Amino acid sequence: MSKVYKTLAVLLLAFGFFTISGEINEVAAAKKKVSCFKKAIRKIKRNIKKSAKKTKRAFVKAGSSVTNKIMDGAVKAKSKLTGKKAKRTWVKGHYKKGSKTHTKGHFRKVSRKGKKPSSSSGSTGSSAPAVSGQPLPPSQDPVLPNFSRSRK
Repeated sequence: MSKVYKTLAVLLLAFGFFTISGEINEVAAAKKKVSCFKKAIRKIKRNIKKSAKKTKRAFVKAGSSVTNKIMDGAVKAKSKLTGKKAKRTWVKGHYKKGSKTHTKGHFRKVSRKGKKPSSSSGSTGSSAPAVSGQPLPPSQDPVLPNFSRSRK
């Protein structure tokens, strides 16, 4: 009896696979054929849209470049008139890499991290030459790294 159930189960399973594969073929057969003219027209439309996007991007980039030149000139002129270094600089409008959105130009603060520390601090032992037998001051020791900028 168990052999009969096993064979019936195998036959039902095989019949199910055949009917499913037949449906896939019917769906594929029911799909409409697309003419070569229709395909060509679709491709031409896509190419026109792509070139329109690229042209728009080029115009926006050119406008950002012009604005950048104007704003840089204004920042330089202001620093010349006041005699001070600019605290803000103009960032050019740009397209971000991951997302293809355009970021408008804007001001940002200028970082002063590259500025050298003033010479008035720590001048107590740096002007005197080192005498043999005495260790060098930490700022002049060539073996040790200079930690003066990292510690505050």
